[in-house]
Amino acid sequence: MRGSRCRAAAAPSVPERGLAPVWCKSIYAVKGTHGAHLIPPRDHEQAHVTALTETVQSLGGTPAAKPTFMFPDGTFTNKNMFLTAASMFEELGVTAYHGQVPLIQSAEILGAAAAIAGVESRHAAVIADLLGGDPFPAPFEASKPMDEVLAAAGQFIRS
Repeated sequence: MRGSRCRAAAAPSVPERGLAPVWCKSIYAVKGTHGAHLIPPRDHEQAHVTALTETVQSLGGTPAAKPTFMFPDGTFTNKNMFLTAASMFEELGVTAYHGQVPLIQSAEILGAAAAIAGVESRHAAVIADLLGGDPFPAPFEASKPMDEVLAAAGQFIRS
């Protein structure tokens, strides 16, 4: 399958591919900005990658090798395909952060994760609205364990 390739900057290795969904979100947001509504989320995703990378490094973590991502043809040229992928990544981001909350022991890291999860929820709501969906689908956010998050993001990770 052909697709758009891009190289992402180094992702922290704690766990090795734990930030892969964040990196994927950063890449799609940079490459496929469709409309003014998505400029702030693009900037947010880049800030999340930087903040999470710096946090892991400050805790003694080592960045992992740069992954290569592959998105289906049309993802960055077809508005509906782009928004559908963006919606999937935003919802995945929300569930990923919420899934890690019980595992976080540091109050500082928990606070940062909660702050980012809130922003991801707003991104998901805006994109759901742009797609004609429900921006407020449930009274509580869902969560996913890391293995499910990586499996969902893994379809876009080629190395």
